[in-house]
Amino acid sequence: WALVAEGFLLKSTVLTIVGSLIGFSGAILTKIMCDAMNRDIVNVLFGGLNNAPVAKGADTGPKEHTETSVPAVAELLANSREVLVVPGYGMAMARAQTSMGEIAALLREHKINLKFGIHPVAGRMPGQMNVLLAEAGVPHEWVLEMDEVNPDMENFDVVLVVGANDVVNSSAQEVEGCAIWGMPIIEVWKAKKVIFMKRSMGGGYADLDNPVFYKENTDMLLGDAKKTSDALASKVRERLEQV
Repeated sequence: WALVAEGFLLKSTVLTIVGSLIGFSGAILTKIMCDAMNRDIVNVLFGGLNNAPVAKGADTGPKEHTETSVPAVAELLANSREVLVVPGYGMAMARAQTSMGEIAALLREHKINLKFGIHPVAGRMPGQMNVLLAEAGVPHEWVLEMDEVNPDMENFDVVLVVGANDVVNSSAQEVEGCAIWGMPIIEVWKAKKVIFMKRSMGGGYADLDNPVFYKENTDMLLGDAKKTSDALASKVRERLEQV
């Protein structure tokens, strides 16, 4: 909108039109993201003026997670029939989409039905994950939205979460009053097995611990997403060649 004001001051029609287009595009993007987070735009703009409510139901006791390895995950994928990959900002930062696309193609070639589940605000803007997967050669029909995968979550043998956190954080449903309370999320913990590929056990953008890390059906595959995904693609190829 500053560009619009500059256009008026300089009596430049081009600057005014371009500024208007940019401003309205930003407003539309903000509305899409607010809807995806189940937040009112007024709350997003001025929510910082209020004190955050005390979270209810948060587990403050000691927590233990289970770690796994690349060979173990490759074996798990090779023995599955239904696999879901949930990518996030970590995948984008590590540029790991090519390896994930390779894994998807390998599994599909061996009759393992792999799909990608995309949250509307995964990454830093709507559509970022779709663009990255398209760059990696992933067919559009393999990529589904959150509302398409949640109803079938219990049917997935494995869910592989690659660099995502807040968009799969069960605190949104379990910890009343937390920063993401009420936000629609991909309910990965309902699958038979969940594997998190993350650099560390740290929180996401909302800086919240994720209860899914500590559930019985969750294993953590910690390390750099690019190196881990490259190694996983290699192991999956090696394992499937034995079939």
